[in-house]
Amino acid sequence: MEKSPNQEAEDGSYLCFQRTPSLRRKWRKQDGRMTDESQPRKTENQDTAPRPAPRSLIQNQVQTGVQKPVSLVSPGSAVLPVSVSNGCLKSPLPQAVVQPEDRGFPSAHPWFSSQPSPSKRRAAADVLFDSFASDGRINVNQFFEAIWSSGLHRSDPRLRECFFHLRKLQDAEGTVDRNTFHRCVTGFVSLILKALQGRFVIPDFSTFTEETQKLFSRCRQLSSVQEKEKESMDSTKWGVSICTVDGQRLSLGDWAGSLVLGEVSWPLVYGVAVDLLGSDLVHRYVGVEEYSRHDSPFTLTKTGIPHSPLTETGAIVTTSLLQLAGRLCAEEEEKYDSVLNVIRRLCNKEHANLNCTSYQSSRKASVRLHALSFYLQEKKCFPEKTDINAALDLMLQCSSTEVTCESGAAMAASLANGGLCPLSGDQVLSPATTRSMLSMMQVAGMKDYSTTFHYKTSVPAVSSSHGSLLAVVPGVLGLMAFSPELDACGNPWRAVHFCQELISTFQLHSFDIRTPFRQVLAYRQWKAESEGYQIMNVLLAAFKGDVQSLRRYFLSGVDVNAVDYDGRSALHVAAAEGHTDVICFLLENTGANPALKDRWGSSPLQEARRHNKEAAVQLLQGNI
Repeated sequence: MEKSPNQEAEDGSYLCFQRTPSLRRKWRKQDGRMTDESQPRKTENQDTAPRPAPRSLIQNQVQTGVQKPVSLVSPGSAVLPVSVSNGCLKSPLPQAVVQPEDRGFPSAHPWFSSQPSPSKRRAAADVLFDSFASDGRINVNQFFEAIWSSGLHRSDPRLRECFFHLRKLQDAEGTVDRNTFHRCVTGFVSLILKALQGRFVIPDFSTFTEETQKLFSRCRQLSSVQEKEKESMDSTKWGVSICTVDGQRLSLGDWAGSLVLGEVSWPLVYGVAVDLLGSDLVHRYVGVEEYSRHDSPFTLTKTGIPHSPLTETGAIVTTSLLQLAGRLCAEEEEKYDSVLNVIRRLCNKEHANLNCTSYQSSRKASVRLHALSFYLQEKKCFPEKTDINAALDLMLQCSSTEVTCESGAAMAASLANGGLCPLSGDQVLSPATTRSMLSMMQVAGMKDYSTTFHYKTSVPAVSSSHGSLLAVVPGVLGLMAFSPELDACGNPWRAVHFCQELISTFQLHSFDIRTPFRQVLAYRQWKAESEGYQIMNVLLAAFKGDVQSLRRYFLSGVDVNAVDYDGRSALHVAAAEGHTDVICFLLENTGANPALKDRWGSSPLQEARRHNKEAAVQLLQGNI
């Protein structure tokens, strides 16, 4: 079966090479879309890039009155903000809302596409109704239980309206007819089909949940010497929340409690600065190097700048850069509200607020930060005319932002999805900014343990001294874990151990290309299968009585009347095993042929009689 370019990109999600301009022109010619815009660029645009301007020149250009003020919150598509990069003003590229890629088994039905037409959506809703219908009506509870089993949360905002209307219009028995089903489901049929067809990044979410719960329980049983010496209530807290790039969610343990971001907010502040000012300008003031906390905090790189934005000195300087992008008359509260707005958009407006108690206590104990800021001021690390006290105050506010494990996981999933929130479809940060954030988290997010953690997991992560850990598996999932017990490096050791075991169990390591000597659980989607493999899966599901898998295969376009080399269909197998629920589904919902005969001339009815399955015999006799 030939694959389209989009399907080839899906099969190699980690090999996303950029298309060259020549190939783009070639493809446009083949598609008949060659325009004047695709002609070779002028020679003036092909000149070599100018040398970077000195830091003083950039500061003068940023502070001149010619520049239009930049709003700290990126406005909508009607207004484009102005950013500063390489000492010049430029308008950033428009940020298109990119929908998550459809992964896995391509649908054989011609009616499914990423943006189906109304007629195709109605046809898809018809097939969906037929796969669940019984006597011309559908059970709402059964329908939504099948959807929730894919990993979607019951409060998923993408299906909230559909769920509300179906509940409102169902009858006393909890069923709806075809017309009501069309009115409520047609607008959401793409997401529902993707869930029921198993085309999410983790198709078998029940197995993933079981294995993750085992890992979580084993990590809960672990204990350290320090924890045995001081058994407090806070030290026993242990919670994990996971959110995939398709919106599948899993929360375990003490995930509902509020936790302060602390150092986890530093890469977010860095991302906001890069998104507004550009990475070139930001990295004139902070470096990209790993930093050891055993060194003196009053240590800079050879070029006289902080090592990275994820150190105390680097976080102070990065926060001060936001003053370049904000209005000169903007209040500090408005600047924090702008950063908080970005955090809330990343987590789909879930729990994210300022913890006033933590903020006040941090201000009282900020002597160390003031000392570091004076040192940085002496070394001229700040932009000119920077309000250091305002920068410190904004940094403490961002560090005192509280979230839950669940909202933190949604925020990590947005980073894993290239800055696009999977629950709202909002492109909060540009893909280039997200890449810079994840790269920085991988370099210095885990303090002195960053190199070892990268070696064992290869995933970007950042931890805080408050016990929270945010990890991102690009293109797959994001997670937030909370455990107050810290190790010698200042990381929550239980959360670190859980991440390492999760990466190893589900083969999430970026360099885990082939593992021929051990069995690993296949978390990834099932790929385009051969015809024989499809038949084997259908017959095996019928043998086990797995109606949910049969429904997934049917919605994915697999022929339920397909036979093996003995001429036996799924109905033969179900009749021989006496699975009446499978027989009902095949006959009523998929239109399976009860008159098919195998190589020995036996029909499903004869198979049921031969194995003394009376209930199956009566059911098959009523449909002949």
